[in-house]
Amino acid sequence: MEPQEFTFKSLVDVLRANLKVFLLAGLVGAVVGAVISMPMFMTPKFKSTAVVYPVNTMTYSDESETEQLLQVFESSSVRDSLIEKFDLYGRYGIERGAPSSRYYILEEFNDRFVVNKTLYESVRLEVQDEDPELARAMADEMLVQVNKKFNLLANERGRNLARSFKSQMDYQATVIDSIETLVSEISLEKGLLDYEAQSRELVRGYIDAAKGGSKAFKDEMSEWMDKARTSGSTVMMLQNVSELAAERRSEIEQRYLFWREYAVRDINYIDVIVAPETADKKAWPVRWLIVVISVAAALLLTLVLVTLGQTYKRA
Repeated sequence: MEPQEFTFKSLVDVLRANLKVFLLAGLVGAVVGAVISMPMFMTPKFKSTAVVYPVNTMTYSDESETEQLLQVFESSSVRDSLIEKFDLYGRYGIERGAPSSRYYILEEFNDRFVVNKTLYESVRLEVQDEDPELARAMADEMLVQVNKKFNLLANERGRNLARSFKSQMDYQATVIDSIETLVSEISLEKGLLDYEAQSRELVRGYIDAAKGGSKAFKDEMSEWMDKARTSGSTVMMLQNVSELAAERRSEIEQRYLFWREYAVRDINYIDVIVAPETADKKAWPVRWLIVVISVAAALLLTLVLVTLGQTYKRA
């Protein structure tokens, strides 16, 4: 016997022929859905929601500030602080230290703490719990921990960079001291206290000697001019290098002061647009949805059973 082709018409025929059966199945499904969604079977959960924007942040790469904020929300230190503060092992009925306990607490945490990015580059936090007051408290605490984590990251980054710039400052100071020491030694040895002023006076004295000074005076002027020529340019070059080093040290010092302040500051890194509130209506289970799913499941099961029964009879 050839199998009967299943079409929309055949489906309608099955429904008409077994209308009472389907009505009864739908009724039973509705009753079952209503019963299993009662508080005695499904403990209601309440949701507390917060919406925040990132502020005062400094990204590390091509990520946006919102993406960085999402990463901080998902950090292990934020998660673990909430687990410890609210004793979520005990609250969720998970034995601490038991095999796979860490896996189960993380699964439960990820189900109840949901963070996602909105269309407007903000971040939405949703926390669910059987106690509406506790859900709000945990949402508030998560925002506190996220801001604290941001400050810890910023302080650590500031300390590292400030330490680096401090080392560069010390190096520049050593260079400047070495140059000044060398200039002092050359100046004392050659008698060059103020090269530019002395050069003018030497030229003037040399001209006077050339006009009619004594031979001894001329010889003395020549000796001074030789010293100025051989050592004066070296002194000027070293002084110019010292000035450049001082300018570079000043630039480094500005960066050092900026990152040193960054290392100790405690500021707000999130603007709360929607603050967590205590819910006055349960978020789960959605009773009408469970009833609809139960009715649909009952009707589908009935359709399958009726179709199989008719096929068996024809066979």
